[in-house]
Amino acid sequence: MRNLSFKGIKWDKKYFIAALIVLLCSIICGIVLYITIDVHVYFINFAEDYVYYVFGFQNTSIIFSHLLSDLFYFYIFFLISYFTKFKYLTLIFIFIRGIYFAVYASILFTVISFGGITVAVLVFIPISLLSLIFSCMICDCCRSVNKKYVFLIPAALALINMLILLLLINVLFRVVIVIV
Repeated sequence: MRNLSFKGIKWDKKYFIAALIVLLCSIICGIVLYITIDVHVYFINFAEDYVYYVFGFQNTSIIFSHLLSDLFYFYIFFLISYFTKFKYLTLIFIFIRGIYFAVYASILFTVISFGGITVAVLVFIPISLLSLIFSCMICDCCRSVNKKYVFLIPAALALINMLILLLLINVLFRVVIVIV
């Protein structure tokens, strides 16, 4: 149990504050970009497919795309923060993820109307924010975990995020749909 204990971690409060500021700025930029420019049809089609798959409880394509993107970004965060001393470079990727998060959330809220709002509030926003929190945790925790397990931490967090996504879609969303 000592191998995965979080007692020895010294959380970097400056990094978390910087990540929060970068995330807020990227969300504002994403909303402004959505309002001022014409969003490409591929973004809208992806959002419509996302809503369709959530309402149809077809989990495989949603789960697979979230798992691949989480693995990709988690390992980028891990490699930058583990092998270099420049963990503040990961703020660039937080900014990129925040812009896409804001654009897709804006599309879900405006273009797809009530179904999009329901999917965004119950599934998309919580799982995206949890993924960003896991990304920041990887940056702080990777140097304090046992060397044997350190390369498995991003994959384990991606699997945890996938399981939470499954719970959000198959439990929480179904309960809300049954109630309504």
